[in-house]
Amino acid sequence: MNSEDDGDNCVIIVCDFYILTYIIMTETKQNIGFWDIVKTMEPRWAMSSMATWAVGILSFLVWKFFNLWFAKILGGILVYLAILFIILFAIFFILRIIKFPQEVLKDLKHPIAANFFAWIFISLAVIVSGVLNVLNPLGWFLWTVDVAKFFYILALIVGLIVPVIVPFMLTISENVDTKHAVWIWYLPPVWIFVLVFAGNFLALHWVWVSFIGYLNIFLMWVAFMLYLLVSALIYYRLKFHPLPAPEVAPSFVIGLAPVGVSVIAINTYYQLINKFHLLPWNMDVVHTLLSIVSTMLYGFGFWWAIITILIIWYYLFKHSLPFTLWWWAFVFPVAAFGIWLKFIALDVWNKFFDWIMFVDWIIVLVLWILVFCKTLIWIYTKKAFMRPKVVK
Repeated sequence: MNSEDDGDNCVIIVCDFYILTYIIMTETKQNIGFWDIVKTMEPRWAMSSMATWAVGILSFLVWKFFNLWFAKILGGILVYLAILFIILFAIFFILRIIKFPQEVLKDLKHPIAANFFAWIFISLAVIVSGVLNVLNPLGWFLWTVDVAKFFYILALIVGLIVPVIVPFMLTISENVDTKHAVWIWYLPPVWIFVLVFAGNFLALHWVWVSFIGYLNIFLMWVAFMLYLLVSALIYYRLKFHPLPAPEVAPSFVIGLAPVGVSVIAINTYYQLINKFHLLPWNMDVVHTLLSIVSTMLYGFGFWWAIITILIIWYYLFKHSLPFTLWWWAFVFPVAAFGIWLKFIALDVWNKFFDWIMFVDWIIVLVLWILVFCKTLIWIYTKKAFMRPKVVK
């Protein structure tokens, strides 16, 4: 009798699941045409590519240090997915530029949406390191160096407009207020740091090593100064304005990104100049200074991680945390947190940080699967193609 009851309960649960799935897939589906989709294909879509790349790189590192064959395969697949995502986005975004140029210009003038353009070029730059550091060692990709060169040049030439045009547009705009200074503003300096370490990886395979070496030291100074300026504005905004809308809450995690990518940038830069003797500096002194700076950044990163957890917890229990494409902002910074753990200067703590990286990898995988599945549902129901209120 009990077994029959259990069977009946299972049937009821399965039926309820299919009914719920039917409701989600039918009643909530939005009536949006193809060109409406193109019109909403904003730079925020590139977040998925960057986040997927970061999870792929972190998975590959887990394989290298824990010898998990599953992580190795997963890393390669995710890097391929990141390339696919950015190609698909590029097609739709080019159509948007052609069909709706005024919408693109409108985004460039918006105090929040303008910073999303950095996602595009960050995605292009991270593909460089993904191809060189994951697909090339795995032997899964032909012409890896040539493809990396193409994406790097494209990101360098077109992408350098971001840290110039975006601050300029925000400066001359009459609609910018300190309340607009949310964590998305960190994206331009993040983009420069990502370009630096992508160039550092590529320079090991290219005759332009001297050019990249001198360019990157200039870019790192720009990125650090821009990071400090943005941090001051965001601190002022947090102190004198209420917290932003719940839809923006995931962007708080982006505060981890500048710390992570800056550590990767300066440590890979040291490896580059030390190998090719690009600068007439005492490398022992440089290594010591970089170790000190890296350790300080780690301390700040752990502190910011704690603050981030508390803020997200506050939003969950005091407000709400509705799903939007901004949720991809949860994935990339947390994955970057795990990646830059490998660059910590204190070798005596190596094993300790390896295990923190492993735990971080598990958390990131859960986040990526959750956000990826939610995004697929939103694409099917076409909710993903509705412009968020916070950027209108």
